[in-house]
Amino acid sequence: MKLKHILMLKTYLKVMLGSQDEIKNVIPNSYYQSVYDIDYSKLKKENIDTILFDIDNTIANVDDTNIPYKTKELISNLKKQNFKILLFSNNHKERVEPVSKFLNLKALSDAGKPVKKAYQKALKQINSKKENTVAIGDQLLSDIVGAKKYGLKAILVDQLSKENNLKTGLAQKLQKHMIKKLAKKNLFQKGKYYN
Repeated sequence: MKLKHILMLKTYLKVMLGSQDEIKNVIPNSYYQSVYDIDYSKLKKENIDTILFDIDNTIANVDDTNIPYKTKELISNLKKQNFKILLFSNNHKERVEPVSKFLNLKALSDAGKPVKKAYQKALKQINSKKENTVAIGDQLLSDIVGAKKYGLKAILVDQLSKENNLKTGLAQKLQKHMIKKLAKKNLFQKGKYYN
């Protein structure tokens, strides 16, 4: 079992057992329906100049190389606003490279989120600082917890589609159980968006 899977499982178990510290780490700073709903001007006001975008089920359907045109438009608009952008994915190079080329963005594949080294490598690659960076993704157990533990702002978005591959499917199942637990405690609720 890889380190990233061990860390995700540990987080899941700690949250389910009621660890307050771990619960804080899985709750995103902001939560939007999709990447198209995010208030990027608010991020600018908060001195955020760098965005780490997850790919699968965040800006594209899982393992799908057909990137929505509105994603290309969004990326283009963010570049005009002088955001530095890195595609930051646990998926393989063969999956990430076509997306990176299509959107003309730097990318880090096989990243290893939520492992700390993944975030160090990402920030080094794009030459950014923690305090100026936001991570955006659809997974609490990798995208959100990894970013928050490393000291980044973290934004959760809903999954683009219900389709998953083996890896993302397991994480989403654990996430569903976790969200039920958090909802019972009124700590986080799916569909209750906030910024």
